[in-house]
Amino acid sequence: MGPARPPSQAAVGAAARREADGYDAMWWADHLLHWFPMGIWDPELVPQAAAQPSPHVWFDPVPVIAQSALSTERIRLGIGVTDLVRRNPASLAQTALTLDHLTGGRFMLGIGTGEQLNLGPYGMTNARPLRRLEEGIEVMRLLMSDPGPVDYAGEVFTLEGACMGVRPLGDRPPPIWVGAHRPKGLALVGRLADGWLPLATDVDGYSAMLAQVRAAQAAAGRALGDVTAGAYCRVVVADSLDDARGVILNSLLFRFIALTRPSEAFEAAGVDHPLGKGVFGITELQPMAIGRDEALALAAAVPDEVLLGTVIHGTPDDIARGVRALAHAGAEHVQLTKMTPLCDPSRAAASEALLGEAVTTIRSGDST
Repeated sequence: MGPARPPSQAAVGAAARREADGYDAMWWADHLLHWFPMGIWDPELVPQAAAQPSPHVWFDPVPVIAQSALSTERIRLGIGVTDLVRRNPASLAQTALTLDHLTGGRFMLGIGTGEQLNLGPYGMTNARPLRRLEEGIEVMRLLMSDPGPVDYAGEVFTLEGACMGVRPLGDRPPPIWVGAHRPKGLALVGRLADGWLPLATDVDGYSAMLAQVRAAQAAAGRALGDVTAGAYCRVVVADSLDDARGVILNSLLFRFIALTRPSEAFEAAGVDHPLGKGVFGITELQPMAIGRDEALALAAAVPDEVLLGTVIHGTPDDIARGVRALAHAGAEHVQLTKMTPLCDPSRAAASEALLGEAVTTIRSGDST
């Protein structure tokens, strides 16, 4: 995951460094808010608060990708992921085609149903999110494949005499990746997406979701290679497994990352989701509505089992084994998001070197 906050030199220079390191792709998040309530953003609780006055500091990924393209040649560059509430599908199709040209055909567009933290505080609503997502993909595909004029009559989106004269740089428009985890969303991926980018740590859970994607893909008459199976993996890497566990368990911020997990993860640990029974935190967590005392109580209610299950963690060899297990389960594209500095900023430099060791091991195939 690419840096999406100041300083700008770090945000736009990261892709060049990752390209030099041999990475295949780099993704940027598209957020307005972070997962963390302002009430806990206190140097006594969160070391990062001493240097950064707010957790909610995000660049728009579009110009960051455009600028990053100037200093790279090979690495693919993607938004992972945005939504079709903040970004109308016609405008997003134009953005995707523009970045297709500016990156020399290396842009990847990731979209999902949207997260409440990026919508509610700004007066945006997300009625019928899956219908919106499905129609939005259809609208974008229509506009990117036909210069128009074109019409589209949907329940959420409509086009009437719409034109988009800019054409893809190559033979195909930029690929559309979808972040989905539940059955209806997984079926949509199989029918319509070019790639799938779910949060993933548990191999069994990943395999079960992928099976649903592949079944929907086959039912839609699509070839196996039409949908690339991705996996978005958070990692915490340290010198030992116990050290990594300690880093995770002692991080207040990471407990809020764990609150983004679905209710099933908490039920497997014998408790309801702290935000409410049946909640999927990634779409429903609203940090700006949570005060300090409630935030601390929510964090304390996350079982250690859920916390540790949120992230692939341990030594470089442990990380490599976890990633390769997902690859054996069918993952074809693994996005590694290094969470060690979020848990403990003092470990930023050391964790970068350790992650490099993990990636080297993954590439070599030596992990067991």
